[in-house]
Amino acid sequence: FYKDHLRSGQVLEFEQSVIIIGDVNPGASIISKGNIIVLGSLRGTAYAGASGKQNCFIVAMDMHPIQLRIADVFARASDNGKSTISEPRIAFVAEENIYIEPLTKSVLNDITL
Repeated sequence: FYKDHLRSGQVLEFEQSVIIIGDVNPGASIISKGNIIVLGSLRGTAYAGASGKQNCFIVAMDMHPIQLRIADVFARASDNGKSTISEPRIAFVAEENIYIEPLTKSVLNDITL
């Protein structure tokens, strides 16, 4: 667990999965060999599965990242404007792409740990 807001320029690295209680602001980065859960806004960069595990995931209560990375798969924010969706979402790898879906009970049931 890490409780605080991450400001621009801050980089946190974890050997295991991490739960951030706070926001990750633009310019801040989280790197984890496991999963990343942000109980706040994710507006910076998140890198889960830094050890190469593609079955890791990233969850945020408000997901608007600059960049996501899971293992060796990257996704960047679109250039066509900001999404106004403000609901819990999960990012995961499937078919060598990162998908971002609403966080629902059925999605949680499909997660392989």
